[in-house]
Amino acid sequence: MIEQQDLIRAIEQLGLKGAEVCIHASLRSFGEPVNGGAKTITDAFLSCGCTILAPAFTYHYQVKPIPPYMPERNGAGDYTYFLNGSYDDTGQIFSITGKDISTQEMGLLPEYILSQQESHRGNHPLNSFTAIGPKAKKLTENQNPTDLYASFRTLTDDNGFVLLMGVGLDKATIIHYAEQLAGRTPFMRWALDKAYNVIPVFTGGCSDGFENFEGILKNTASEIEVGKSLWRCYKAKDITRLCANEIIRNPHITHCANSQCDRCNDALLGGPVLNN
Repeated sequence: MIEQQDLIRAIEQLGLKGAEVCIHASLRSFGEPVNGGAKTITDAFLSCGCTILAPAFTYHYQVKPIPPYMPERNGAGDYTYFLNGSYDDTGQIFSITGKDISTQEMGLLPEYILSQQESHRGNHPLNSFTAIGPKAKKLTENQNPTDLYASFRTLTDDNGFVLLMGVGLDKATIIHYAEQLAGRTPFMRWALDKAYNVIPVFTGGCSDGFENFEGILKNTASEIEVGKSLWRCYKAKDITRLCANEIIRNPHITHCANSQCDRCNDALLGGPVLNN
């Protein structure tokens, strides 16, 4: 059984006390139960003065595209998949005060953090981030539908960290921010505003190829095992700088194993062609 003190010891050894930390976690990776689950993990970081940032995506708010927001090179092929897709027709609108999340994709830790009354949430209907702790508001307040990675910009400026808790680099969303820093435009998807109008929102692309950065980043990671869970910790500045530079040098590094992947192929070309 993993206890809170085991987690606190790892946090201290990684030098994360008082830090802003974006966490991507798999509770199964511990190989044995964490006593108290996501609550215990959250409490351990908060007791060390940390602020936790985590993705709290809500894919069910996506709606069908409309012609003004269907640019070329948008990782959508000919848009058949999206035009013929099934969407939630209940008319629900995303709210930063809402507590809903795509749990199956996001996991139990973001769900718990978001459920807490003191958590904060960014304003993005599909790819919001949630945070809890002393700097939670600062990390989330600037995110909006067209400034998708504002939280990572703040995390990087504040000398924060990215912690992969038993998961791979394919879960490191900050590498999408590195793509943007390298000059790529995020992909456009669609949601409803408060007036029920379809609006364009920027989202990330395919991340299946991000394991290709392993060699680039291996010397920058601090590692520790908690139970059977391998924790890999990176400075946000390091991972964004190194990945962005490598994307500029070798754009194909982000490509997944599927040569026909629309998102990867269009990302190599710079992303969607916007009119303004």
